[in-house]
Amino acid sequence: MRNRRLLFLSALLLAAALTPGCGAHKMTQADKDRMDSIGAKIVKAEQMGAKECAPKELAYAKVERDNAYHEASEFWENAGPFYAAADKAADDLLAKTIPCWQAKQVKPVPAAPSVSLSANPAAVDAGKCATLAWSSTNATGATIEPGIGSVAPSGSRQVCPDKTTKYTITATGAGGSQMASETVTVAAAAPPPPPPPPAAAKVIDRLAIHVNFDTAKSDIRKADIPELQKAIDFVKKYPGNKISVEGHTDSRGAAKYNQALSERRAEAVKNYLVKNGNVKAENIQSAGFGETKPIADNKTKQGQFKNRRVEILILSD
Repeated sequence: MRNRRLLFLSALLLAAALTPGCGAHKMTQADKDRMDSIGAKIVKAEQMGAKECAPKELAYAKVERDNAYHEASEFWENAGPFYAAADKAADDLLAKTIPCWQAKQVKPVPAAPSVSLSANPAAVDAGKCATLAWSSTNATGATIEPGIGSVAPSGSRQVCPDKTTKYTITATGAGGSQMASETVTVAAAAPPPPPPPPAAAKVIDRLAIHVNFDTAKSDIRKADIPELQKAIDFVKKYPGNKISVEGHTDSRGAAKYNQALSERRAEAVKNYLVKNGNVKAENIQSAGFGETKPIADNKTKQGQFKNRRVEILILSD
């Protein structure tokens, strides 16, 4: 009887020893490292908002982690499949959480570009050139107008405008665009020098006739026709030459009045020569000099008479 009871107790002890899970398993350092890696993935996902972005995946990953820990802590010869399942669940959790977290991040506003433009020299003479220089920050490209187009964000370029020109650079980048301008002033070209005045016709002969004009009058008197005939005979000696008829007055009267009177007197003699002396109108010119060229003293009547004269000049061709 006693022997039978001892046999029964021995069987119970043997059964207890062979029952799975009843013996504790000491985790190796490799096991701990793998569990730490799985746990770190789950913590990272939680820090990135997994509770809102992937709540189901978070719960599942924690279950797989706890299951792997439990199985590794028990007396099992191979816990690898449990680690693999927990690793995959943690990776799936991150794969769902990371894009959600990234979408919620506030992206920094790109810095706006800045740009400067200068010209050296800023003013040039017509036909000369200047150098444009520019620099920019936070820019990926730039254009300069007018007439240049796309340029590097920083650089220089020679320009030779034919007139004053305002150049504008536009720098562009992720943060927008910025403009700057500079004007190259072109001095107006100096006008060409005026042509030299035509050489004054040379006087090759001269005749002074004293047509006795009445005071303040320019009419030809009959008494003066013989004097005018001298003029006709004189100009006939120079057929084809240019003729200048110049009228003069004495000093009595206002200068402005005398000027006009001398012009009328010269014109009267000119017309007489054209009409009676067979002189072509295009070959004869008249001018008045008023009282500016006296040949005698205007203080005497005789001097005044001499000054009231018309001179006929024969000019070279």
